[in-house]
Amino acid sequence: MLVTTLISWATGYEHNVVTRIERIHSREVDALLEEYNFNLAEVDRTIEERFTTGTERRQAEHEYGSHSNEAIELHAQWAKLSARVDKLKDRGEELKSKLRRLRFLAVEASDKHLEFYSHEELPAGVKPEKRKWSLKVRNRPMDKTAIMMIGGGAVVGTIPAGIPKISAPKLNFPIMLDLLSMAVIISLLGFMEAISIAKAMATRTGQRLDPNQELIGQGLANIIGALSRSYPVSGSFSRSAVNFQAGGRTGFSSAFTSIMVMISLLFFTPLLYHLPQSVLAAIIMMAVIGLINVGGFIHAWKAQRYDGVISVVSFLFTLGFAPHLDKGIIIGVLLSIGLYLFRTMKPPIAILSKTPQGFYRDAKRWNLEICKHVAVIRFNYSLYFANVNYLEDQIIEEISNLPYLKHIVIVGNGINELDASGEVMLSLIVSRLREMGLDVSFTGLNDHVLEVLHRTHLYEKIGGDHFYFSVAEAVEKIHKGSCIGIPGEECPLLTPKLISYKVAPEIVEKLKKEPIWNLPKKVKKIPKQEN
Repeated sequence: MLVTTLISWATGYEHNVVTRIERIHSREVDALLEEYNFNLAEVDRTIEERFTTGTERRQAEHEYGSHSNEAIELHAQWAKLSARVDKLKDRGEELKSKLRRLRFLAVEASDKHLEFYSHEELPAGVKPEKRKWSLKVRNRPMDKTAIMMIGGGAVVGTIPAGIPKISAPKLNFPIMLDLLSMAVIISLLGFMEAISIAKAMATRTGQRLDPNQELIGQGLANIIGALSRSYPVSGSFSRSAVNFQAGGRTGFSSAFTSIMVMISLLFFTPLLYHLPQSVLAAIIMMAVIGLINVGGFIHAWKAQRYDGVISVVSFLFTLGFAPHLDKGIIIGVLLSIGLYLFRTMKPPIAILSKTPQGFYRDAKRWNLEICKHVAVIRFNYSLYFANVNYLEDQIIEEISNLPYLKHIVIVGNGINELDASGEVMLSLIVSRLREMGLDVSFTGLNDHVLEVLHRTHLYEKIGGDHFYFSVAEAVEKIHKGSCIGIPGEECPLLTPKLISYKVAPEIVEKLKKEPIWNLPKKVKKIPKQEN
């Protein structure tokens, strides 16, 4: 940084010239500047008018009620002004971009001042400088008698020296009420961004992350910052990356950095004027590149493909919306929520049967024969309003495929939550099945779900003797050692049966000898052999 600052100062890296509008020969500039200045004035005027209307609206709501004609009219007027402010700001950004994209060539006039021409307006036979110039446009009206022309590189420039003055902010409760919703959104987005950065750091350092402490820290920082009129602050991705690459591992690194910033503000701000902004950008880019964890994407893909896809999509959108990282984070959160709802609306449901080792596993996956009279159905997610109908549909489908069915056992080890909709639907399922002459039992329900059943009296309706701790206990009590349909006949739930003509012989032998978790994910099938 020291070397680049010295080179920037010695070579005149920043090459700015202040000129008047008369010396800029372009058909577009004057009209664009007029509209830009007028737009900024309209934004300020409309915001002031909106504030006045908002105050009148609150008074009308207090005196006449929120549903009075006066309050409704003022609210509509306030909404119209808000829409106009947004439209004016969008137009202002468009004008700013147009002004910044303009390029000019400079020609030295007889009075030693520079005359600036667009490519179209450059006089024939005149040789301009090699340097290309552009307008410096800020978020304030531009004085036509003092327009800054940029002919070099961007530097840090003038940094306000000294420590900001500490003063109590003015409290205006009507304004606070208007800004409350936006403040909540800003704080939530800021916290989401900060916690994402903190998790990335904690993964690298192996440290424990406490989100509550992070939230408290952000809140205190913004409360204290309000005393010096600071912007709302959050965790900085770029600064955190630079701090991490520099070797900072504890909170003391931030405290030390703060002390150095304070000393720089008091004594060294003039020395930072010529520091090129490109150097700062390079430092941040090199630090951030080191935080990109490609292995994390690969690991997420291997664990669950949809998690890998969401992580890549969120990463790409975050890059696309930079520097507005919050938009990429929001997209990632929405994708995660949508995927969660999609998965839980149609959770995995399996018909279980007994393996040669005595475990109860998915009969379809392991090619096990199922019982014709007792269906053991495993439901792998919590039962709530979004998936109760799916459970009912699956049970009805199994009933249609098993005409000799007499008893259904629902394995609820995966049911960790049961809401009101799920409880109502469960009661309806039990009633309908029993009306059809089928009995229903449950196994593996945890204490929380059982408490819900007790409070709603569904436990008594089903019957306490229809709840079991395990599938093995349920099968033993229901069958009582013999097939429930034809006494004396072997039942797959009691005596394991492989569909051997669909499974390769080597897999059959492996099923008989090895633990179930050592087997391949999908068994190899061979064509059925004719006798």
